[in-house]
Amino acid sequence: MPVTTEKPAPYAPASAIIGLIERHRSKGLPATVDAEALSRSSVPESLIPRTLQALQTLDLIDADGKVTQTMEGLRLASEAEFQPRMVEWLNAAYHDALQFIDPAVDSETRIRDAFRSYVPTGQQPRMVTTFIGLYGAAGVRAERPRPPAPRNSVGRTSGNHRLLPPPKRKQPEQKVPPALPAFSQGQSNQDLPPPLAGLLSSLPRAGQTWTTVERERFVVTFGAVLDFCFPIDDRPKRKEEPENDEEEDRE
Repeated sequence: MPVTTEKPAPYAPASAIIGLIERHRSKGLPATVDAEALSRSSVPESLIPRTLQALQTLDLIDADGKVTQTMEGLRLASEAEFQPRMVEWLNAAYHDALQFIDPAVDSETRIRDAFRSYVPTGQQPRMVTTFIGLYGAAGVRAERPRPPAPRNSVGRTSGNHRLLPPPKRKQPEQKVPPALPAFSQGQSNQDLPPPLAGLLSSLPRAGQTWTTVERERFVVTFGAVLDFCFPIDDRPKRKEEPENDEEEDRE
C-alpha cells in the first residue's frame, strides 16, 4: 500500500512506528493491533489515531488490524538484515515520493517540497519528520548539502593606489559548549535504541549549519524520542522481580 497523494500520508512520530516494530521483533504484537494494543505498548493516547493510520498506510497492519507479511518480514529479519529490509520496505511504501527525492542526500527543504501535494496539508511538516526519521532508523542519512564557501574579495588597483582590505574585526571569543554526557564504555550509536540513533543520524555534519527552525524542531523531536525510548519514572526504585513469561505471552 504505497503512500500517494490520493489519501492521507503517514505523519505519526517515527519513534512510535519504530518502537512498535522493535516490540514485535522482541515480544510480538497482539493478534489484532488496535487502539488498546497501542496503549499497552506505551503509545501516548493523543498519538494513537495517527499511529494506527500510519501503520496501515505503510503496510504494517491491514484494515482489520492484522499484522501484514511486511511486518512479519521485519520481525524475522536478523540484525544484519534488519536495516536493509527496512530500506526495502520504505522504498516500496514511499515509491511515489522517491521519484523526486533521494533521502540519502537531499536536504530537508527539498524533501518538504516533494510532500507539498500530500494531504492533510497542515500535517506536511510532520510527514517530512516521519520520512526522515524512518530512513534515519534504516541507516539512510538525510544529509543537508554543504553551504557554498564565501568568496574572498580581492583588492583592485586604481592607478598607483591599491585598495586596502577592510580592517579585521576582532572576533568574539566563542564559548565551547559542554560535552554531552558519555555513554557507558564501548557504547556507540549502534548500541542506542534505533529511534534515537536514527534521529541523531539526521544531525548536520561537523562544520555544517542549520536554521533556527530546523534546530528547534530537532530539540522538540529529541525530547519526545528520548522519553519514548527511556520513560521517566520518579517512583522509588524497588528490587526487580523476574518477569512472568505467561503474562508476556498474553500481551
